Amino acid sequence: MAWYSLLPADLSYIETWVVRIFIFLGFVCIFPWATLLIFDICLYVWRMVTYEFPVVGGRARGKQRPRAPSLNERPDGQPRVLVGLGGGSSGREEKEWEVEELKRRVVVGVGVDTTGGE
Repeated sequence: MAWYSLLPADLSYIETWVVRIFIFLGFVCIFPWATLLIFDICLYVWRMVTYEFPVVGGRARGKQRPRAPSLNERPDGQPRVLVGLGGGSSGREEKEWEVEELKRRVVVGVGVDTTGGE
């Protein structure tokens, strides 16, 4: 029994099981994320190594060097539009549409006299 224990000596098994439960819960929380991180690092290293292979590698075939994925850009270089976070529509497209619609209405509403003014 440790000197910093809150329980009496005959209840030390409770502390032991509580510690084991929390270590297990910590493992359950951290293990999936650590696995994904290790997999991601291994995949990136594998892609970089296979890019460098002579004859069959990406460099030999003229392919672009592999890059880590970006949350801000799409693969074609266009910026991503985050619709759910308030970045989807600034209202500019709607205003442009309203201006075009207003111009069309004004042009259609104005009569053009083709008779020469008579």
